[in-house]
Amino acid sequence: MIPPFIATGIGSLPNTDPVEAVQMVKQFFPDMPHWPQLPSNNPAEGLIGQYIAPLVRLGLVDKESGSVPFFTRQSDWLDRLTEFYDLYLRISEGDHEALDFFGFPREYAKGFWTFIDELSNGDFTQAKFIKGQVTWPITLGLQLTDQNRRSSYYDEELRDIVVKTIALQAEWQVKTLSKFSKPVVIFIDEPGLYGYGQSTHITLNKQEIVDELNTIADMIHSAGGTAGIHVCASTDWGMLLESRIDILNFDAFEYFSTLSLYPDQIQHFLQREGVLAWGIVPTSEKVLAYDVDQLTQLLNSQIETLVGKGVDRDALRKQIMITPSCGVGTLTPDTAEKVYSVTKELSVKYHLV
Repeated sequence: MIPPFIATGIGSLPNTDPVEAVQMVKQFFPDMPHWPQLPSNNPAEGLIGQYIAPLVRLGLVDKESGSVPFFTRQSDWLDRLTEFYDLYLRISEGDHEALDFFGFPREYAKGFWTFIDELSNGDFTQAKFIKGQVTWPITLGLQLTDQNRRSSYYDEELRDIVVKTIALQAEWQVKTLSKFSKPVVIFIDEPGLYGYGQSTHITLNKQEIVDELNTIADMIHSAGGTAGIHVCASTDWGMLLESRIDILNFDAFEYFSTLSLYPDQIQHFLQREGVLAWGIVPTSEKVLAYDVDQLTQLLNSQIETLVGKGVDRDALRKQIMITPSCGVGTLTPDTAEKVYSVTKELSVKYHLV
């Protein structure tokens, strides 16, 4: 069970030095450290580039084109596709070497591998959990195109490749991080989900979204991990609360009012021991205008709002995490540190109550 009010970060940091980034995570989130994504260090470490490495190595995706399309017109496309599904089948049958193919190459994830080095050296002794993260198929699939510049998410075959790739990367992370004898939490980061229900994304299908989320969550569970989802905008919270995730991480600072429209689903989520991760600390310059007491008051008022709608107060205060509202990779290092510092202070304050 995740301890109440434990704090962690979402993923990205603005640092270019991976050692500094890992030390920052260690300083502020010792109980649930996360490996840092460092897009400022290398674009390949961003939300998209980091997760296409196996597809590039298989020759399914052209990283050099700029728009990153699938090579669907190449003469050996079917051969490459067969190789992908052969790997997937071998992994489903327990082939650990095949699973390693979906791990991060060092050039794609210096933050991850520096984090692993620190764990191997015996650091993070205070950690109760270790957190990793993957992107979600909507975010990746809308960015990856076919060779007609159409988003691959709208192609059934290509979407299946994207979903399976992310699920396997999540499984690989759980098994890699579990070597350090700590429970592993994997967040599925989905900034693209804000588009669900909007006219610009009218073809996004609710059941397909839930099925994809459950596919990844099930893979995390089967590997022994806990599955969370992070959404940094508004969405249909009901479909997420009704999925098989264990943790729902939302931007409580900006979008709590939209989540509060789902009290029945929240209550059911908590009854099945789900955890709400409140992204109560703003990841913008707004953090400079708020102190811990003000954010504490804001969080308390939000909890009371849900209690007033019939959600169990004890469950809300026991099944709760504290996070920034989003990643801090686009902030200045000083502002990012402020976000992490306030998040930690808020967590500590609640632990003392």
